[in-house]
Amino acid sequence: MPQSLDQQQLLDSLAEATILIADENDRGGGVSDQGHPDKVKAGTVTALDLEGLKKRHSFLAEYSDSTLTSLPLETVLKLESTSIKLRNLEKSRATEEKLAANRDSLGNTVVQVQAGVDNRLSKIHAARFLPGMGCSAAKMWEEARKVLGSEGHAAIGTYDMKSVGLAGYVTPQGWGAIHDPGNSNISLRMFSINNCGRKIQGKVGDQEDNLFDVVEIGEFKVALRVLREAMSFVHPWNKSVAALEGFMMMTSFCAKDLEGLDRQAMLLTQFTDYVLRENSNRWRGLESFMGIDELKGAWESFFGARPQAMLAKTKNHSSRTFHQGNNFHGGLTQGPQGQQQRLQGGAGGGGGRGKIHPSLFYEDICVMWNIGRCTKAPGTCQTSNGKPLRHICNYRPDYTRSMPPCGANHASCFYH
Repeated sequence: MPQSLDQQQLLDSLAEATILIADENDRGGGVSDQGHPDKVKAGTVTALDLEGLKKRHSFLAEYSDSTLTSLPLETVLKLESTSIKLRNLEKSRATEEKLAANRDSLGNTVVQVQAGVDNRLSKIHAARFLPGMGCSAAKMWEEARKVLGSEGHAAIGTYDMKSVGLAGYVTPQGWGAIHDPGNSNISLRMFSINNCGRKIQGKVGDQEDNLFDVVEIGEFKVALRVLREAMSFVHPWNKSVAALEGFMMMTSFCAKDLEGLDRQAMLLTQFTDYVLRENSNRWRGLESFMGIDELKGAWESFFGARPQAMLAKTKNHSSRTFHQGNNFHGGLTQGPQGQQQRLQGGAGGGGGRGKIHPSLFYEDICVMWNIGRCTKAPGTCQTSNGKPLRHICNYRPDYTRSMPPCGANHASCFYH
Protein backbone atom coordinates (compact mmCIF):
# COMPACT_ATOMS: atom_id res chain seq x y z
CA MET A 1 0.00 0.00 0.00
CA PRO A 2 1.37 3.39 -0.91
CA GLN A 3 1.91 5.67 2.05
CA SER A 4 -0.87 8.27 2.41
CA LEU A 5 -0.03 11.99 2.16
CA ASP A 6 -0.83 14.39 4.94
CA GLN A 7 -2.87 17.52 4.26
CA GLN A 8 0.14 19.84 3.77
CA GLN A 9 1.86 17.50 1.34
CA LEU A 10 -1.40 17.17 -0.56
CA LEU A 11 -1.74 20.94 -0.82
CA ASP A 12 1.85 21.31 -1.99
CA SER A 13 1.34 18.67 -4.66
CA LEU A 14 -1.88 20.36 -5.74
CA ALA A 15 -0.16 23.73 -6.05
CA GLU A 16 2.66 22.20 -8.09
CA ALA A 17 0.21 20.46 -10.34
CA THR A 18 -1.72 23.69 -10.85
CA ILE A 19 1.45 25.43 -12.00
CA LEU A 20 2.28 22.62 -14.42
CA ILE A 21 -1.24 22.64 -15.87
CA ALA A 22 -1.15 26.39 -16.29
CA ASP A 23 2.20 26.14 -18.06
CA GLU A 24 0.86 23.45 -20.38
CA ASN A 25 -2.21 25.55 -21.18
CA ASP A 26 0.01 28.49 -22.05
CA ARG A 27 1.79 26.27 -24.56
CA GLY A 28 -1.57 25.37 -26.16
CA GLY A 29 -1.43 21.70 -25.27
CA GLY A 30 -3.83 21.64 -22.37
CA VAL A 31 -7.40 20.47 -22.15
CA SER A 32 -10.15 23.05 -21.92
CA ASP A 33 -11.65 23.49 -18.47
CA GLN A 34 -14.59 25.65 -19.50
CA GLY A 35 -17.08 23.33 -17.83
CA HIS A 36 -15.24 23.19 -14.49
CA PRO A 37 -17.16 25.14 -11.84
CA ASP A 38 -14.03 26.37 -10.03
CA LYS A 39 -12.13 27.50 -13.14
CA VAL A 40 -12.54 31.06 -14.38
CA LYS A 41 -10.14 30.68 -17.30
CA ALA A 42 -7.01 28.74 -18.21
CA GLY A 43 -3.96 29.79 -16.20
CA THR A 44 -5.87 31.35 -13.29
CA VAL A 45 -6.01 30.28 -9.64
CA THR A 46 -8.95 28.10 -8.68
CA ALA A 47 -10.88 28.42 -5.45
CA LEU A 48 -9.95 24.80 -4.72
CA ASP A 49 -6.22 25.41 -4.38
CA LEU A 50 -6.39 29.02 -3.17
CA GLU A 51 -6.59 28.00 0.47
CA GLY A 52 -3.47 25.83 0.14
CA LEU A 53 -1.54 28.60 -1.60
CA LYS A 54 -2.40 31.01 1.19
CA LYS A 55 -1.11 28.59 3.81
CA ARG A 56 2.14 28.17 1.94
CA HIS A 57 2.60 31.86 1.07
CA SER A 58 1.46 34.07 3.91
CA PHE A 59 1.73 37.26 1.87
CA LEU A 60 -1.36 36.20 -0.13
CA ALA A 61 -3.49 36.84 2.94
CA GLU A 62 -3.16 40.54 2.15
CA TYR A 63 -5.38 40.07 -0.94
CA SER A 64 -9.04 39.05 -1.22
CA ASP A 65 -10.09 35.72 -2.72
CA SER A 66 -11.98 37.39 -5.55
CA THR A 67 -8.87 39.37 -6.54
CA LEU A 68 -6.61 36.35 -6.54
CA THR A 69 -8.97 34.12 -8.51
CA SER A 70 -9.32 36.80 -11.18
CA LEU A 71 -5.57 37.13 -11.71
CA PRO A 72 -3.40 34.94 -13.94
CA LEU A 73 -1.27 32.47 -12.01
CA GLU A 74 1.92 34.12 -13.31
CA THR A 75 0.84 37.44 -11.78
CA VAL A 76 0.06 35.78 -8.46
CA LEU A 77 3.53 34.24 -8.35
CA LYS A 78 5.13 37.61 -9.11
CA LEU A 79 3.38 39.04 -6.08
CA GLU A 80 5.76 37.01 -3.92
CA SER A 81 8.93 38.62 -5.31
CA THR A 82 7.34 42.05 -4.95
CA SER A 83 6.45 41.28 -1.35
CA ILE A 84 10.04 40.22 -0.60
CA LYS A 85 11.41 43.45 -2.07
CA LEU A 86 9.01 45.49 0.03
CA ARG A 87 10.05 43.66 3.19
CA ASN A 88 13.74 44.28 2.43
CA LEU A 89 13.00 47.97 1.86
CA GLU A 90 11.23 48.14 5.21
CA LYS A 91 14.24 46.52 6.88
CA SER A 92 16.54 49.10 5.30
CA ARG A 93 14.35 51.93 6.50
CA ALA A 94 14.23 50.36 9.93
CA THR A 95 18.05 50.30 10.03
CA GLU A 96 18.26 53.97 9.06
CA GLU A 97 15.68 54.86 11.67
CA LYS A 98 17.60 52.85 14.27
CA LEU A 99 20.84 54.71 13.46
CA ALA A 100 19.07 58.04 13.69
CA ALA A 101 17.41 57.09 16.97
CA ASN A 102 20.73 55.97 18.44
CA ARG A 103 22.30 59.27 17.38
CA ASP A 104 19.51 61.28 19.02
CA SER A 105 19.89 59.32 22.25
CA LEU A 106 23.63 59.99 22.59
CA GLY A 107 22.98 63.29 24.32
CA ASN A 108 21.18 61.49 27.13
CA THR A 109 23.54 58.51 27.23
CA VAL A 110 26.43 59.13 29.59
CA VAL A 111 29.07 56.49 30.28
CA GLN A 112 30.58 56.53 33.74
CA VAL A 113 34.34 56.07 33.38
CA GLN A 114 35.78 54.33 36.40
CA ALA A 115 39.14 55.32 37.84
CA GLY A 116 42.05 53.03 37.10
CA VAL A 117 45.63 52.79 35.92
CA ASP A 118 47.13 52.64 32.43
CA ASN A 119 50.77 52.43 31.35
CA ARG A 120 50.15 52.09 27.56
CA LEU A 121 51.88 48.72 27.54
CA SER A 122 50.95 46.01 30.05
CA LYS A 123 48.04 47.71 31.85
CA ILE A 124 45.38 49.02 29.49
CA HIS A 125 42.43 50.97 30.91
CA ALA A 126 38.97 50.03 29.69
CA ALA A 127 38.29 53.65 28.70
CA ARG A 128 40.51 53.12 25.65
CA PHE A 129 37.80 50.85 24.22
CA LEU A 130 34.86 53.23 24.41
CA PRO A 131 32.86 53.56 21.16
CA GLY A 132 34.26 55.93 18.56
CA MET A 133 33.34 59.59 18.68
CA GLY A 134 30.34 60.60 16.56
CA CYS A 135 31.19 64.31 16.40
CA SER A 136 33.09 66.04 13.59
CA ALA A 137 36.80 65.36 13.07
CA ALA A 138 37.49 69.05 13.66
CA LYS A 139 35.87 68.86 17.11
CA MET A 140 37.90 65.75 17.93
CA TRP A 141 41.07 67.68 17.04
CA GLU A 142 40.04 70.74 19.07
CA GLU A 143 39.07 68.70 22.13
CA ALA A 144 42.37 66.80 21.98
CA ARG A 145 44.19 70.12 21.92
CA LYS A 146 42.47 71.15 25.15
CA VAL A 147 43.40 67.87 26.85
CA LEU A 148 46.95 67.39 25.57
CA GLY A 149 48.11 70.98 25.44
CA SER A 150 50.93 71.84 23.05
CA GLU A 151 53.46 69.15 24.03
CA GLY A 152 51.78 65.90 22.97
CA HIS A 153 52.80 62.54 24.43
CA ALA A 154 56.10 60.96 25.39
CA ALA A 155 57.30 59.23 22.23
CA ILE A 156 57.76 55.46 22.03
CA GLY A 157 58.40 53.12 19.11
CA THR A 158 56.86 49.82 20.21
CA TYR A 159 53.59 50.06 18.31
CA ASP A 160 52.65 46.85 16.50
CA MET A 161 53.20 48.00 12.91
CA LYS A 162 53.98 44.37 12.06
CA SER A 163 50.30 43.52 12.45
CA VAL A 164 49.51 45.72 9.43
CA GLY A 165 52.53 44.60 7.41
CA LEU A 166 54.61 47.73 7.95
CA ALA A 167 57.22 46.66 10.48
CA GLY A 168 60.42 48.71 10.24
CA TYR A 169 59.00 51.41 7.97
CA VAL A 170 59.15 54.27 10.50
CA THR A 171 62.43 55.93 11.41
CA PRO A 172 63.17 56.85 15.04
CA GLN A 173 62.84 60.48 13.93
CA GLY A 174 59.36 59.69 12.64
CA TRP A 175 58.23 58.19 15.94
CA GLY A 176 59.70 61.15 17.78
CA ALA A 177 57.87 63.69 15.60
CA ILE A 178 54.46 62.05 15.27
CA HIS A 179 53.72 62.00 19.00
CA ASP A 180 53.69 65.80 19.15
CA PRO A 181 51.00 67.29 16.85
CA GLY A 182 52.77 70.64 17.14
CA ASN A 183 56.12 69.34 15.86
CA SER A 184 57.01 71.34 12.75
CA ASN A 185 60.09 69.21 11.94
CA ILE A 186 58.01 66.28 10.71
CA SER A 187 58.59 65.08 7.13
CA LEU A 188 57.20 62.25 5.02
CA ARG A 189 60.76 61.08 4.42
CA MET A 190 60.82 59.93 8.05
CA PHE A 191 58.27 57.27 7.06
CA SER A 192 60.09 55.94 3.98
CA ILE A 193 61.72 52.53 4.35
CA ASN A 194 64.76 53.83 2.44
CA ASN A 195 65.62 55.96 5.48
CA CYS A 196 65.06 53.24 8.07
CA GLY A 197 68.13 51.73 9.67
CA ARG A 198 70.31 54.72 8.77
CA LYS A 199 72.29 56.38 11.54
CA ILE A 200 71.45 60.05 11.19
CA GLN A 201 74.27 62.33 12.27
CA GLY A 202 74.09 65.93 13.38
CA LYS A 203 71.84 67.97 15.60
CA VAL A 204 68.13 67.32 15.96
CA GLY A 205 67.20 70.25 13.73
CA ASP A 206 69.60 69.07 11.01
CA GLN A 207 68.57 65.41 10.93
CA GLU A 208 65.89 65.93 8.30
CA ASP A 209 68.47 67.25 5.82
CA ASN A 210 70.33 63.90 6.01
CA LEU A 211 67.34 61.83 4.89
CA PHE A 212 67.06 60.36 1.41
CA ASP A 213 64.44 61.95 -0.83
CA VAL A 214 61.32 60.08 -1.93
CA VAL A 215 61.91 59.73 -5.67
CA GLU A 216 59.30 57.21 -6.88
CA ILE A 217 55.50 57.49 -6.85
CA GLY A 218 55.23 53.96 -5.44
CA GLU A 219 57.58 54.87 -2.61
CA PHE A 220 55.51 57.99 -1.92
CA LYS A 221 52.26 56.01 -1.71
CA VAL A 222 53.75 53.50 0.73
CA ALA A 223 55.27 56.25 2.89
CA LEU A 224 51.92 58.04 3.07
CA ARG A 225 50.19 54.81 4.12
CA VAL A 226 52.87 54.21 6.75
CA LEU A 227 52.30 57.71 8.14
CA ARG A 228 48.54 57.15 8.29
CA GLU A 229 48.85 53.78 10.05
CA ALA A 230 51.42 55.12 12.48
CA MET A 231 49.09 58.01 13.29
CA SER A 232 46.23 55.57 13.90
CA PHE A 233 48.35 53.88 16.59
CA VAL A 234 49.67 57.06 18.21
CA HIS A 235 46.63 59.37 17.95
CA PRO A 236 43.48 57.56 16.72
CA TRP A 237 41.53 60.82 16.95
CA ASN A 238 43.89 62.66 14.58
CA LYS A 239 42.36 62.53 11.09
CA SER A 240 44.64 65.10 9.47
CA VAL A 241 46.75 62.47 7.70
CA ALA A 242 43.63 60.54 6.64
CA ALA A 243 42.32 63.77 5.06
CA LEU A 244 45.61 64.24 3.20
CA GLU A 245 45.56 60.67 1.92
CA GLY A 246 41.92 61.11 0.93
CA PHE A 247 42.85 64.17 -1.15
CA MET A 248 45.62 62.22 -2.87
CA MET A 249 43.26 59.34 -3.65
CA MET A 250 40.54 61.66 -4.99
CA THR A 251 43.00 63.35 -7.37
CA SER A 252 44.84 60.12 -8.30
CA PHE A 253 47.90 61.66 -6.64
CA CYS A 254 47.53 64.88 -8.65
CA ALA A 255 48.16 62.94 -11.87
CA LYS A 256 46.42 65.51 -14.07
CA ASP A 257 48.71 68.34 -12.96
CA LEU A 258 51.89 66.26 -12.87
CA GLU A 259 51.43 64.50 -16.21
CA GLY A 260 54.64 64.53 -18.21
CA LEU A 261 56.78 66.00 -15.41
CA ASP A 262 59.87 64.44 -13.87
CA ARG A 263 60.38 63.90 -10.12
CA GLN A 264 56.67 63.81 -9.36
CA ALA A 265 57.20 62.02 -6.05
CA MET A 266 59.57 64.72 -4.83
CA LEU A 267 57.02 67.41 -5.60
CA LEU A 268 54.24 65.48 -3.82
CA THR A 269 56.56 64.98 -0.84
CA GLN A 270 57.24 68.71 -0.66
CA PHE A 271 53.50 69.39 -0.67
CA THR A 272 52.91 66.72 1.99
CA ASP A 273 55.60 68.23 4.21
CA TYR A 274 54.00 71.65 3.75
CA VAL A 275 50.61 70.29 4.87
CA LEU A 276 52.10 68.45 7.86
CA ARG A 277 53.85 71.60 9.04
CA GLU A 278 50.83 73.78 8.43
CA ASN A 279 48.75 71.40 10.55
CA SER A 280 51.37 71.56 13.30
CA ASN A 281 51.17 75.35 13.21
CA ARG A 282 47.39 75.15 13.46
CA TRP A 283 47.67 72.82 16.44
CA ARG A 284 49.80 75.35 18.27
CA GLY A 285 47.46 78.14 17.18
CA LEU A 286 44.32 76.35 18.42
CA GLU A 287 42.95 75.93 14.88
CA SER A 288 41.56 72.86 13.13
CA PHE A 289 43.59 70.84 10.61
CA MET A 290 43.33 71.23 6.83
CA GLY A 291 40.32 69.37 5.44
CA ILE A 292 39.68 68.18 1.89
CA ASP A 293 38.39 71.52 0.59
CA GLU A 294 41.34 73.42 2.04
CA LEU A 295 43.76 70.86 0.66
CA LYS A 296 42.40 71.40 -2.84
CA GLY A 297 43.02 75.12 -2.63
CA ALA A 298 46.41 74.59 -1.00
CA TRP A 299 47.54 72.31 -3.81
CA GLU A 300 46.43 74.78 -6.49
CA SER A 301 48.38 77.57 -4.81
CA PHE A 302 51.39 75.36 -4.08
CA PHE A 303 51.65 73.87 -7.56
CA GLY A 304 50.78 77.09 -9.38
CA ALA A 305 53.74 78.83 -7.76
CA ARG A 306 56.20 76.14 -8.88
CA PRO A 307 58.21 76.26 -12.12
CA GLN A 308 56.85 72.79 -12.90
CA ALA A 309 53.39 74.28 -13.38
CA MET A 310 54.68 76.30 -16.34
CA LEU A 311 56.33 73.18 -17.72
CA ALA A 312 53.09 71.23 -17.46
CA LYS A 313 51.07 73.92 -19.23
CA THR A 314 53.52 74.24 -22.11
CA LYS A 315 54.72 70.65 -22.49
CA ASN A 316 52.85 70.14 -25.75
CA HIS A 317 54.22 73.34 -27.23
CA SER A 318 57.72 72.68 -25.94
CA SER A 319 57.83 69.32 -27.69
CA ARG A 320 57.38 71.18 -30.99
CA THR A 321 59.75 74.01 -30.12
CA PHE A 322 62.68 72.16 -28.60
CA HIS A 323 62.83 69.22 -31.03
CA GLN A 324 63.37 71.14 -34.27
CA GLY A 325 66.40 69.00 -35.10
CA ASN A 326 69.53 67.35 -33.79
CA ASN A 327 71.47 70.63 -33.92
CA PHE A 328 69.47 72.35 -31.17
CA HIS A 329 72.40 72.49 -28.75
CA GLY A 330 74.43 74.05 -31.52
CA GLY A 331 72.20 77.08 -31.37
CA LEU A 332 73.28 77.70 -27.79
CA THR A 333 76.68 78.88 -29.02
CA GLN A 334 75.13 81.88 -30.74
CA GLY A 335 74.99 83.97 -27.57
CA PRO A 336 71.96 85.00 -25.52
CA GLN A 337 70.08 86.65 -28.38
CA GLY A 338 70.53 83.71 -30.72
CA GLN A 339 69.55 81.25 -27.98
CA GLN A 340 66.43 83.22 -27.17
CA GLN A 341 65.31 83.23 -30.79
CA ARG A 342 66.04 79.52 -30.97
CA LEU A 343 63.80 78.84 -27.99
CA GLN A 344 61.05 80.95 -29.50
CA GLY A 345 61.16 78.86 -32.66
CA GLY A 346 62.17 81.78 -34.82
CA ALA A 347 60.25 84.97 -35.44
CA GLY A 348 56.90 83.32 -35.95
CA GLY A 349 56.09 81.30 -32.83
CA GLY A 350 57.09 79.55 -29.65
CA GLY A 351 55.85 82.20 -27.25
CA GLY A 352 55.58 79.66 -24.44
CA ARG A 353 59.40 79.49 -24.07
CA GLY A 354 59.95 83.14 -24.86
CA LYS A 355 59.30 83.85 -21.16
CA ILE A 356 62.74 82.47 -20.25
CA HIS A 357 64.98 85.46 -19.52
CA PRO A 358 68.10 85.83 -21.72
CA SER A 359 70.28 86.07 -18.61
CA LEU A 360 69.66 82.36 -17.97
CA PHE A 361 71.60 81.32 -21.08
CA TYR A 362 75.28 80.47 -20.96
CA GLU A 363 77.44 78.98 -23.70
CA ASP A 364 78.71 76.10 -21.52
CA ILE A 365 75.54 75.31 -19.46
CA CYS A 366 72.75 73.06 -20.77
CA VAL A 367 69.49 75.00 -20.84
CA MET A 368 67.48 71.88 -21.62
CA TRP A 369 68.70 70.23 -18.40
CA ASN A 370 67.74 73.27 -16.34
CA ILE A 371 64.16 73.12 -17.59
CA GLY A 372 63.96 69.37 -17.04
CA ARG A 373 64.18 68.27 -20.69
CA CYS A 374 67.71 66.92 -21.18
CA THR A 375 68.00 63.18 -20.52
CA LYS A 376 71.73 62.86 -21.19
CA ALA A 377 74.02 61.75 -18.41
CA PRO A 378 76.29 64.37 -16.83
CA GLY A 379 79.56 64.65 -18.73
CA THR A 380 78.06 63.38 -22.00
CA CYS A 381 75.96 66.42 -22.93
CA GLN A 382 77.36 68.54 -25.75
CA THR A 383 76.36 70.71 -28.69
CA SER A 384 76.19 69.46 -32.26
CA ASN A 385 79.62 71.00 -32.74
CA GLY A 386 81.04 68.87 -29.93
CA LYS A 387 81.28 71.56 -27.26
CA PRO A 388 80.65 70.11 -23.76
CA LEU A 389 77.68 71.45 -21.80
CA ARG A 390 77.60 71.35 -18.02
CA HIS A 391 74.61 70.14 -16.00
CA ILE A 392 74.62 72.86 -13.35
CA CYS A 393 72.00 75.40 -12.23
CA ASN A 394 71.81 78.51 -14.42
CA TYR A 395 69.52 80.46 -12.08
CA ARG A 396 70.20 84.13 -11.32
CA PRO A 397 68.14 85.77 -8.56
CA ASP A 398 68.31 89.22 -10.16
CA TYR A 399 68.01 89.47 -13.92
CA THR A 400 68.86 93.18 -13.93
CA ARG A 401 72.29 92.74 -12.37
CA SER A 402 75.38 91.10 -13.74
CA MET A 403 76.15 88.11 -11.52
CA PRO A 404 77.26 84.48 -11.92
CA PRO A 405 74.66 81.68 -12.05
CA CYS A 406 73.75 79.54 -9.05
CA GLY A 407 76.08 76.79 -10.25
CA ALA A 408 74.72 74.14 -7.86
CA ASN A 409 74.28 70.50 -8.86
CA HIS A 410 70.53 70.77 -9.45
CA ALA A 411 68.17 71.94 -12.19
CA SER A 412 66.83 75.46 -11.72
CA CYS A 413 63.24 74.40 -12.54
CA PHE A 414 63.08 72.17 -9.47
CA TYR A 415 64.81 74.36 -6.88
CA HIS A 416 64.18 77.99 -7.85
